[in-house]
Amino acid sequence: MKHSLLLLIIVICFSLENAVAQNFSGGVLLGFNASQVSGDNYGGYNKAGISGGFFVTKELTEKSELEMRITYSAKGSRDVPNPDKGKYTAYYMRLNYIEVPILYRYKYKMLWLMVGLSGGYLINSSIENESGPFPENSIENRAFKKYEVCTQLGVALPFAEHWEIELKSADTFPLLPVRPHASGASFRLNFGQLNSVLAFSLKYRFK
Repeated sequence: MKHSLLLLIIVICFSLENAVAQNFSGGVLLGFNASQVSGDNYGGYNKAGISGGFFVTKELTEKSELEMRITYSAKGSRDVPNPDKGKYTAYYMRLNYIEVPILYRYKYKMLWLMVGLSGGYLINSSIENESGPFPENSIENRAFKKYEVCTQLGVALPFAEHWEIELKSADTFPLLPVRPHASGASFRLNFGQLNSVLAFSLKYRFK
């Protein structure tokens, strides 16, 4: 897996160089996620994780462009003990994805407004409580789907030449949950657990 990821990074770097030479723009981004998983009974964006990767953009008009990314994104949920309030239990869900977002960006005054979709591949996952990992055959440790589709919505602010700060939400498409509920039940459009992420990123554009 490590060798495959290294090869992928090398290929992306060469692709970016070639794309920039053909009047595209390319760059890198790095940031962090605040995430939760709806349907796990733990609310709040309490799970922090890193995110980052590469992007290529193609200008469509003076005020719009299309952007494609290849990124790593750490998601999941987190609930920690609070002995002062008599709470001694914990819950840690870690989900790590490689994602390919495709975004339409529109320039409105000083801001870039973004909307799009992404496809993700689950690299690995783990679930633990205060005692350690759940048993492999337990209902709490049931399998996640290897692929995810997310809606993407965000805004970016250029603050210097080549630089932007970005705030983006990424939410699992409701009809394609990352895994079923523990009971296996569904209600209307609620078919299972969904990732919900707020991503804060610093972007550098080569051109």
